[in-house]
This record gives sequence, structure tokens and C-alpha cells, in this order.
Amino acid sequence: MQTAEQSAEQLIHDRGQRVTPVRTAVLGVLLQASGALAHTDVLERLQAVGEFDRVTVYRVLDWLVAQGLVHKVLGAGRASRFQATDAETAHQHGHFQCRACGKVYCLSAVKLPLPLALPANFKAEAVELNIKGVCADCAELRVA
Repeated sequence: MQTAEQSAEQLIHDRGQRVTPVRTAVLGVLLQASGALAHTDVLERLQAVGEFDRVTVYRVLDWLVAQGLVHKVLGAGRASRFQATDAETAHQHGHFQCRACGKVYCLSAVKLPLPLALPANFKAEAVELNIKGVCADCAELRVA
């Protein structure tokens, strides 16, 4: 079984792009994450691997989005969060943001159809649905 970093390296290589330690490390962190992560969360998790420059990590996250390996979700305060994208499907699913803890979850089971009619020469590439509420963990804390 491959590690997250090995999977990341293979995904980058399969795109025909240059594999670098920082690209591999950042994508590896996102592949292991159970939800979308903010830049600061990615930096925090990278500390286990080594020291990385925050600006370089920003650039790598943007590069991963441009490559279609990661998608960006706007969270609270319009802060971006990032999650590895399933290579087999376009980014067309819902997201849930917890108002209590701020975590953003991809709802892969919530599929969105592309618009049926767009103006001439328009091409839809992604559809987003953002649901805001309280996640199960925070709901339990409120009950207790």
C-alpha cells in the first residue's frame, strides 16, 4: 500500500509535472486530511515532515488547484480551505461549514448537476453548494 506522499508523487508525475519535495508534502497532507484544510492547518501538519516557507506553501496550494489535484472552498470570513480532488470526478459536490468550529467538509454524496442552459460560448467547469450549520461533533457539545 502506498503512503500519502507516494500517492502525491504519483499524481503529480501523472500530470506530467515536476515532482518536488514541497509539492509532494503539501499534496500528501491534503490526501490524508478528512476535511478541507486552511493554509495554517496545512503548515501545522507539515511541521512533522520539515520546515516549509508559508509563501511557498500558498504558491503550491494555488498550483495544485490549477493542476486540478486540489479544490478550493471558501470558508468563514472568505478564508480559503483546500481539499484533494478525486481525480475521477469533476469538482461538483456540496460542502458543509460548521458555524461553531469552522471546519469545512466535502459532501461527496451531494452531487450537483451542471446548469442545463448557459449563454453562448460559456463553459461550466464546477458548481459549488455551501451549506452552513453545526457539525455532529459541535452539536454533541451543545447537548452535553
